[in-house]
Amino acid sequence: MANFIVADDESIASRIRSVLSFHEPNAPKADVLPSALAVGRLAREGGAGVVVVALPADPAAALDLLARVAPAAGGRLLALGPTSDARFVLQALRAGVRDYLDKGDLEVELAAALKRLAEPKDAASLGRVVAVLGASGGAGASTIAANLAVALATDHRSAGLVDLKLETGDLAALLDLKPTFSLSDLCRNAATFDRVMLERTLARHESGVALLAAPARIADVTLVRAEGVARAIDLARAAFPYVIVDVDHTYREEQLAALRQADVLLLPLRQDFNSLRNAHRALEHLGRMGLAGERARLVVNRAGQAVEVPRAKVEEALGMKVAHSIPEDPRAVARANDNGVPVVLEAPASRAGRSLLQLARSLETSRPGDAPAERRGARAGWRPWRRVAAGRGAH
Repeated sequence: MANFIVADDESIASRIRSVLSFHEPNAPKADVLPSALAVGRLAREGGAGVVVVALPADPAAALDLLARVAPAAGGRLLALGPTSDARFVLQALRAGVRDYLDKGDLEVELAAALKRLAEPKDAASLGRVVAVLGASGGAGASTIAANLAVALATDHRSAGLVDLKLETGDLAALLDLKPTFSLSDLCRNAATFDRVMLERTLARHESGVALLAAPARIADVTLVRAEGVARAIDLARAAFPYVIVDVDHTYREEQLAALRQADVLLLPLRQDFNSLRNAHRALEHLGRMGLAGERARLVVNRAGQAVEVPRAKVEEALGMKVAHSIPEDPRAVARANDNGVPVVLEAPASRAGRSLLQLARSLETSRPGDAPAERRGARAGWRPWRRVAAGRGAH
């Protein structure tokens, strides 16, 4: 199929045609269409290869042009314009643009977009989704999620990070990021947003982490729906080798959508009675829904405090082994969190930093089923922490 360029500026059209000719040497020479005639010509063609639109300077005119061209472009519409107005870029993507390109770097941006269009979709190359679910507050789940994402991004050049703590999300602060958009912006168009819209919504960290932030306003939380979360994670795992999701313990439908897609489910807890009780309740609930199984791993956080339930008692109460323990290291972790620099970057040689790096490496080397977990504690009505509680004062 023929490629088309929609442009009223001949010099811009010539530059676009040169890039298309270089990257698709066997394709017919791209036709240049004035914006006033583009819709009619594309409709008569009945199909097109790539359609590149050089947007007019007026935002209203640009969006009107995209809305008219998109239905005839067959899902391969590329828009070329300024990127200084992030909200305009998002509006353009919502109008049906496959990719939005920076006019100031035309050749590089268009070449990269053409490469993305040509990439085959290989299910085997999808990234792994790691859900981090603290059974109750104070387990340090968000700190663990942020550090795992940074550690994995450092090793793999990129990693996705999704903040599903919709009302209280801390991941942006933990990474010292100020996102322009959030998950709620994507979910406004849950049925139509694509990978390009996702990428434009992400906040980028220097480590290579790309954060899909929680809504900035409580009022926008209601916009986040299960189908939008599922689609965002699907697209993220196609873009990143690892996607870390910080899941809330509300077990609402949008949270369950993430848990259903997880390849690994990390369950952080502390070695105290309340955390142990809540972890048991969480495992019992997840087990009833078929969301635990062999992919679930216990991660003890802040281990080694003076008064705590012994590890053997934790394992007995929950009916599964502790997969990893992160030692108590309040000075290093608190300083890192306060500075908005994850401890694996701020203090990688600290006890917590080394342990979190080891946990990240374990996600790279293991697969679900490597260490089958025993589920003696999943029986309905069994309350093993009562025995733990009876002896906890001695520890």
